[in-house]
Amino acid sequence: MRIRLILFCILLPLYTSNLFAKEYSKRAIKGTLDLREMKNSDHFLINLNGEWEFYWNKLLRPYDFSAAKIKPEYYGEVPSYWTDYPADAIKTNRFGYATYCLTVLLPKGFNSALGIDLPVFDSSYDIYLNGKYYGGNGIPGKSADETKPEYRRNFFRINQASDSLRIIINVSNYHHRRGGFWLPVKLGTFSDVQKKMSNSWAAEWSVMSLLIGFSLFFMLFYVLNPAEKLLGAFSLATLGLALRPLFTSHILLNNLFSMSWTWIIRFEYLMLFLVLIGLSWFVTNLYPSKFSRISAWTITILFSLVGFLTLFLPVSIFSYSTIIYYPLMILLVTYLLYKSFLGTLKKNGLDLVYFLAFILLFIGGFHDLRVSLGKSDTSTGYILTYVIVLFVFIQTALILYKWIKAFNDKEKLQNELAFVNHNLELLVNERTIELKKRNEEIEKQNIMIAIQNKQLSDTIQIKNRIFSVIAHDLRSPVVNILYMLNLLKEKEYKEKYETFANSSIQYAQLVISLLENMLVWGRDQEDKIKYSPEKRDLADLILTNLSIFKETSDKKEISVNFTQIGNPIAFVDKDLLDIVIRNLLSNAVKYTPRGGRISILLKEKTINEEGIMLKICDNGIGIPETKLKYLFTAKEIESTPGTENEKGTGLGLKLCYELVKINHGNISVESKLGEGTCFVINLPVVKGTILEDIEIPVSQL
Repeated sequence: MRIRLILFCILLPLYTSNLFAKEYSKRAIKGTLDLREMKNSDHFLINLNGEWEFYWNKLLRPYDFSAAKIKPEYYGEVPSYWTDYPADAIKTNRFGYATYCLTVLLPKGFNSALGIDLPVFDSSYDIYLNGKYYGGNGIPGKSADETKPEYRRNFFRINQASDSLRIIINVSNYHHRRGGFWLPVKLGTFSDVQKKMSNSWAAEWSVMSLLIGFSLFFMLFYVLNPAEKLLGAFSLATLGLALRPLFTSHILLNNLFSMSWTWIIRFEYLMLFLVLIGLSWFVTNLYPSKFSRISAWTITILFSLVGFLTLFLPVSIFSYSTIIYYPLMILLVTYLLYKSFLGTLKKNGLDLVYFLAFILLFIGGFHDLRVSLGKSDTSTGYILTYVIVLFVFIQTALILYKWIKAFNDKEKLQNELAFVNHNLELLVNERTIELKKRNEEIEKQNIMIAIQNKQLSDTIQIKNRIFSVIAHDLRSPVVNILYMLNLLKEKEYKEKYETFANSSIQYAQLVISLLENMLVWGRDQEDKIKYSPEKRDLADLILTNLSIFKETSDKKEISVNFTQIGNPIAFVDKDLLDIVIRNLLSNAVKYTPRGGRISILLKEKTINEEGIMLKICDNGIGIPETKLKYLFTAKEIESTPGTENEKGTGLGLKLCYELVKINHGNISVESKLGEGTCFVINLPVVKGTILEDIEIPVSQL
C-alpha cells in the first residue's frame, strides 16, 4: 500500500501537467490561428499561443501591412522572450523593439462581441485590433529615451463584424533583462473572458488576504512561543508569497495606488527573496542538519545583500538575481522531498504528509519557473500562490494535529499518573517509611561512628598522657622505695627504720592508688568495669580510707572532721565507690595547705528527700573558675601539683565522675580560688533508683 502511494506521488506531476494541457484547443501556425472549425462559437476561451509573425527592430502599424505586402522575418513562439529565439534564425538582443502579428480566423458569419485579456509585457507595448488602436502599457519606442516602461493588465471589448481578427502588438524593451511577453494572451467571447478575468482577480485578492492572515497567525504563535522557530520561518515565507500578487499578474497594487514600474519590479523581487530566506529556515528547523544550517545562513546573508542592492540598482541589472534564485529554490525543495521521502520509508506518518505537500509545492514552483521564463505551455499563469494556500492548510492541519496529539498525550499521561498515584500510594508510603527507618539507622550509625571516633581520639590522647605519667610518677616512688630498702641494709641507718618504713608505705600506697586508677580507667575505656551493687554502710568506707591518709594528713598537720547524720546505707558497688572516696580524700589532702582542715559530711537524705549525700570539703587552694566548668569532662588530662608538690595522673576526678554515674548517682563541685573546694555526691538507697545530674550549691547543703 505504501509503495503504491509513493508511486502515485511520483506520477502526480505528469498527471497534473496533462490536466493543464487539455485547455489548449488550438495553436497558431505561421501567424494564423484557424478557429473556423470550432464547434461552440457562442462560448469559447482560448490562449493565443503558437507561432506569431515576428518583425525585429520594427514598429509596424496597421497601415504598414495594408500598404504593402510585408513578409515575416520569423515566426516567433508566443508566449516567450525574444531572446529565446534561435540565433541562427533571427538575431535579437535583450534591448530593442519588435512587432508581433497574428491573424485569427473565426467561424463563418461570426459576429459576437469578443474580449481579449492582455497580460503585462516587458516592458511596454501598443496593441492594434483590426487596424484600430486599443491601448497599451507605457510608451514603446526605438530607444531608451523614447521608451517608458509600465505594468498594467488590460482587458478590451472587441465588437467583431467579420469572421477574421488581425492583432498587431508593438513591443519595446530597454529596461528589463529580456523583452517580449511571457504570459499567454486570452481571447474569447466577451462574457467568458470577462468572467475568467474577474474570477482570477477576485481569487488573487482572496488568496492574498488568506495568506496574510495565516502569516500573522503563524507569527503570533512564534512570538508567544519563540521555541517554535519553524512557525516563524514559515510565516516569513508565507508573507512573501502573500504580497506577491500586488506586484505580479493582475498587479493588484494598481487598485490601491499608483507606483512606478521600477519600484513594482523591485518589490516583486524583494518578496521573492523573503520567500527564499523564510523557506531556507523552514527547511533548517523541519529537518535540521549541518547542510541545512549552512544553506540557511548563506541564503540569508546573500539575499539580504542582494535585496539591499535591489533598492538602488536598475531593473536590467538586479533582475539577473533569478539566475541564482531559482536553482537555490529547487535545491531546497529537492532537499525537502529527499528528507521527507526517507521519513516516509521509515513509516513516519508526518513525513508522508510532508512528502505529498512538497510534491505539490515542487509542481507549483516548477510551473511558475517555466511561466516566468516564458516556457509554459499551459493556459494558467502563476499557480504557486494557490499551491501555497493548500500547503498552508496542510501545515495548519499538521500543527493542529501536533497540538491535539500533545494534548491527548498529556491527558493520557495525567490519567496514567493518577492511576499510578492511586494504586501506588500505599507502596510509596511503605517505601517512604522503610527509607525513613534506614535513614534513621544510618544517622544513628553515623552518630555512633562520630562518637566512637571522638572517643578513640580522646582515648589516644589520654593514653599518651598516661604513658608520660607512668614514665615519671610511677617510676619515682618505686625508685624511692628501692633506695630506702637499700639504705636499711646499712647499719648506720637502722635507727631510722621506722621513718624509712613509713615513707616506703606512703610511696607504696601512692603506687597502688595510681595503678588502681589506671586499671579502672582502662576497664572503663573498654566498658569492662564490673558493677555489683549491694547495700553498704558508707561510713565504713569513709573510715577505712581516712586511716589510709591519716599519716599523710598528720604529716601536713591537717585536721579532719567526719560527721554522720542518720543511717548511711546506700545501694552501691563497694569497690567502685571506694575508689571515688579515696580519690576525693587524696585530692583534699594534696591541695590543702599545711595546718588546713578537711570536713566530711555523710547524711542520710538529700535536699530532695531521697538517697544518701556525701560531702567532702577542704580549705585548700581551690579550683580556677575556667577549669571548674569542665572539671569532669575536659578532653585534656592535666594534673596540678599539690601544696607540697605532690604528683598525680589527672585521672582521679574523671574516674570519680564515671564511677558515680555507674552507681546511678551524681556528683557536683563548688570551689573558689584560694578558699577551698567542696565535692557533693548523691547516691541511691534503693535498687533501680537513678539520680539525675544536678548542680547543688554547697551553701544549701
